[in-house]
Amino acid sequence: MLSLEPRKTDAADRRTAAPSRAAGIGWLIGGSTVGMALAFLLATGYLQDAPMPDSLATLLWYGVRAAGIAAYLVLWLSTVAGLLISGRFPARWLPGNVTLPVHELTGLALSLVALHIVLLLGDRFAGFTPDALVIPFRATYRPLWTTCGIVALYLMATVYFSINLRPRIGYRAWRLIHYFGFLAFVLAAVHGLATGTDSTTPAMRLTFAVTAASVALLTAWRYWRSASGGTRKPAR
Repeated sequence: MLSLEPRKTDAADRRTAAPSRAAGIGWLIGGSTVGMALAFLLATGYLQDAPMPDSLATLLWYGVRAAGIAAYLVLWLSTVAGLLISGRFPARWLPGNVTLPVHELTGLALSLVALHIVLLLGDRFAGFTPDALVIPFRATYRPLWTTCGIVALYLMATVYFSINLRPRIGYRAWRLIHYFGFLAFVLAAVHGLATGTDSTTPAMRLTFAVTAASVALLTAWRYWRSASGGTRKPAR
């Protein structure tokens, strides 16, 4: 998601990118549909006074956490790939036919976030309502940290769909919008750390430490390359 210095594309590149964007949209629609159906069944099946069985509540919790963590890791991979591309990382180690498809996984990340959100509707402990999952500071469960996740989602979507507006808004405006990707990643990491009930476990702490450190190091690499003249100015 975070390629701040995009490649100069030709007709072949555009033909390759089109199916990738279509696949991303397909993941978004498919994942959202499945998640909403499952969340609807869970949420409406226990609207009466009868409590949700512990086994089902536990299964739902695992689904919520799995979707959220998977979305974060896919966002991290996309961000890292974008930094490798923009920083002109040596192609002999990571060729473009590897990094570019990974960079374009933001659509998958968005679909996983959508699944994470709709599954939360069935979580009776947190008590999320539809408006609390899309409007900042409406949640009663850790409202500040939940808001970080909501804002991260909006920033991800803005950056992802801005590529379609680049011919109209120009390179400079598009590049400025693309910087939101940094903030989206940071907010997603903060959201995951502060709201996850398993975030204090050694495995999750290690996950967040490694992902955050790798993005920080590659960001420093990218700006060092830019300052030393290692990156080329893209065509407008």
